[in-house]
Amino acid sequence: MKKAWNILPLSFLFIAALIGNGLRASAYFQLPFEYGHLVHAHSHVAFQAWIYGSMFLLLVNGFLEEVQIKKGKYLLQFKLSMFLVLAILIAFSLQGYALYSIILSTLFQGLNYWFIYRFFKDAKGQSLALVFIKTGLIFGLISTLLPFAIGALAAQGLKASEAYHSLVFSFLHLQYNAWFLFVALGLFYKFLDEHQLPYSLQFGKRFYQFLSLSVFPAIALSLLGMSFASKIIILGYLAALLLSLALVYFLRSIKNSIQTLKAKLNPWLKLLLFVFLASFVAKTILQLSSVIPAFKDLAFFNKAIIIAYLHLSLIGTISFLLLALLLAKKYLPNHWFTKLGASLLFCGFVGSEVLLVFRGLSFNIHQIGLITASIAMLLGILFFVFAGIYAARAGTASSTAREIS
Repeated sequence: MKKAWNILPLSFLFIAALIGNGLRASAYFQLPFEYGHLVHAHSHVAFQAWIYGSMFLLLVNGFLEEVQIKKGKYLLQFKLSMFLVLAILIAFSLQGYALYSIILSTLFQGLNYWFIYRFFKDAKGQSLALVFIKTGLIFGLISTLLPFAIGALAAQGLKASEAYHSLVFSFLHLQYNAWFLFVALGLFYKFLDEHQLPYSLQFGKRFYQFLSLSVFPAIALSLLGMSFASKIIILGYLAALLLSLALVYFLRSIKNSIQTLKAKLNPWLKLLLFVFLASFVAKTILQLSSVIPAFKDLAFFNKAIIIAYLHLSLIGTISFLLLALLLAKKYLPNHWFTKLGASLLFCGFVGSEVLLVFRGLSFNIHQIGLITASIAMLLGILFFVFAGIYAARAGTASSTAREIS
């Protein structure tokens, strides 16, 4: 599959960021659609178009041969997925969770099942990277079963119930702490393999084992704000222990990689990768710390802290890694568009996280500061889109020149 297809996920990331900017600035102007509808549109575009779309391209081009790609009709899958996400964006913006958005989301999941089936059939081997990725896809498959139960409770008028919210939190946990995270980590280890950056396979396997074992008990960490928290606290302690061990083995597995990475890679790639690594470590520590009673109000009832954690997981950990991999594979060129995009995104992300944390700790943070940070991220993503277009045009020009010669 041509690298130029990467422009679509990047463009959807820009749309997701644009909606996010609108949500943050909604106190100053009238939104064109309902706030709640736009929240759903924002998350679906970020999950299904940007994260899923980028991972799709990286997995297909990283693990499959051209003949497999053609036989499995992966390009058709990708085109249909991106078309459906555009329809999903429109449907959620206009009506939120309703008939058309549910139908379109169901069709998207059908394409997701097709991709998982084909990828398992075509991708061969037992590398640590592939084990992480296939495990992530299985978790993703499991997570898609929960919306049926969520929909059933919503149909019964139980949207305000703890059962409903528990299923929503469980679904989100399996999405970004299991499906997205495991695939991202698999792609990271694939990157280490491709660039001959040394890591400990033994410690990497231990990391995989403890992280895998933590996934289902860690659902409890998302539910400790519920009235039944005392009944699941043991699972929370177990999850915290497993996550702690997983983090230790992860850091031990890549200890030598980090040293080599500092000397071997260009500074912009290093910046993106180090934000990913720092965000993953911080996100894991925050996640396992939610079992501490003193942090209960911050972890479960403080909107600013919750948003900061979600952005740490989805932007800092997942998105920065995906951008780093796109740069490493030359989907994004080593061009000033990329450098400016990385600088703006980094500054906006760090600024946003710091301001959200201070607001969560009851400091008087003006909304203008958060809007400014959001605009910086938006502009950074826009420059990444420009970089993708530049790379696609350069690739087309090179192909034409070869044909002429």
